[in-house]
Amino acid sequence: MDIPKKEIIKEMFKSIYGVGYITLFLVGLAFALSATINVYLDKKQSIEYKKVIATYHSYNKLESYDPIENKYKTEYEGIYKFEANGQTYYVTPTDTKGSADFKKTLKIKYDPTDPNVYVVVGAYYEDYLIALVIWAILFICLRNGYDTEKKYIEYYATHPK
Repeated sequence: MDIPKKEIIKEMFKSIYGVGYITLFLVGLAFALSATINVYLDKKQSIEYKKVIATYHSYNKLESYDPIENKYKTEYEGIYKFEANGQTYYVTPTDTKGSADFKKTLKIKYDPTDPNVYVVVGAYYEDYLIALVIWAILFICLRNGYDTEKKYIEYYATHPK
C-alpha cells in the first residue's frame, strides 16, 4: 500500500512543529503557574497586612566572583523605607536586585505585629508578561506553520516528481 505524499508531508510538519510548540506552551505555562501560585501565597499571607508606599532610600553594592567567567560581578540591591507604628523600617525586596535602576516607590503590605515581615504588591507581574509573550510567539508560529504546511501540501500534491 502506497502512502500519499500529502500524508507524509503532513506528518513531517506535525512532528517538527509539535515538539517546539509543546515546549513553548510548557515554558509559558510554567511562568504563568509560578506567578499565580506566588500571587496566591502572598495574598493569603498578607490578608491582615496593612498597605503602605515604601520610598527609595539607597542601595547595597553586591560583588560576587563568577568562576566560570573568571571575573567579579556587581549587582545592586535597592533599599526602601516606610513608616509603621511611628518607626522607620528599611527593607530590601529581592525583586529589586540587579541593576542600579530602581523605582522611586514600591507598594508593600506589612505585618502590623512585625513590620519587618512584608510582601511587595504586584511583584510577579513580570512572570505573567513573559508567559504572555511566549504564548503570543506560540500563536504566531502555529498560524505561520499551519499556512506553510498547507502551501507545501498543496504544492507537493499537485507537482509530482
